[in-house]
Amino acid sequence: MFEITNIAAGALIGAGLAWIISLWVKVFVAQVLATSQEDSTNISSDSYSVYKPDWGVFAAMSIAGGALAGWRQWSPELLSDLILVATLVGIALIDIKTLLIEGRLITLAIILRLSWLLYFAPEEILNSLAGLLIGAGLLFFVGFLYETFRHRQGLGEGDAAVLGLIGMWVGWQGLGAVLLIAAVTGIIIGGISLVKKREANQELKSLLQTQIPFAPFLCLAGIIVYLHQELGFQNFGFGFDYF
Repeated sequence: MFEITNIAAGALIGAGLAWIISLWVKVFVAQVLATSQEDSTNISSDSYSVYKPDWGVFAAMSIAGGALAGWRQWSPELLSDLILVATLVGIALIDIKTLLIEGRLITLAIILRLSWLLYFAPEEILNSLAGLLIGAGLLFFVGFLYETFRHRQGLGEGDAAVLGLIGMWVGWQGLGAVLLIAAVTGIIIGGISLVKKREANQELKSLLQTQIPFAPFLCLAGIIVYLHQELGFQNFGFGFDYF
């Protein structure tokens, strides 16, 4: 009975976080639309679904909140988990809708993570900061090399910030797994999406230049690796150890 109560309470918390996320996303998208209109950019508000409720987000966050509460049993780790999941969901939604990264959301999550570490796990601060700096620096360097040799931007600077944020939870040891999973899922899901959106007689070269938000794949990979670590696994079952 007590466990069911925990799950129900966690689901309510998840729904509340979903409401906050949805509100944040709508405000950010509205700001982007206002800026775009000032710049005389032809952007339709329908494409961003500003006024449509994100029922999928409410369902996913409710399930996630209930599952985490049932697993963590109101331990301090539950708060850390909810901060990570809510932040990554918000980042992914905004990137999907606008192809932009919300820096204020990342900054808030970093502050909350550092505050949590200072109070509950000060011994993990150095590893968390190493994950932040190495993650952000690694992806920024990859993007820099791509832009240098291809003469066009391949990764946004915001993607580097997202990987750095994830590194605060998974540590530098989990960054390799995050990048691998994000790359594989990005290629598969992104490729399928491009094929579905391909216009009649559209050339392959033009299709490959279509922008695809990469942050959602980083967010998905970050959650997978983090949960994998928290469950006590050292590898993914096929000999792949964290870098």
